[in-house]
Amino acid sequence: MHNGTRTENNQHGGENNMYPEFKKLNKDEYREFESWIKENNEELYQNKIAYEVRWGKDEYYYVKLCMESIYTLDDILLDIRNKLEYNTDN
Repeated sequence: MHNGTRTENNQHGGENNMYPEFKKLNKDEYREFESWIKENNEELYQNKIAYEVRWGKDEYYYVKLCMESIYTLDDILLDIRNKLEYNTDN
């Protein structure tokens, strides 16, 4: 089950569109984001939280939550960073 829609970058203004409401993630950051989504999928589904991803030729992913009721994207990214730091310290 996928909680989001993926829209190709060229449908929304091409590479010149900066997506100000989206967070820019590189491939590794996006991979971690996807892992977090999979781990928390049931809770996200129950709270009707979806996300949107756009990507383009610059090899970055642009992500936003469609509803930030119990989580914000900043909360998720902070949780990911904290887990990565915790795992690195061991």
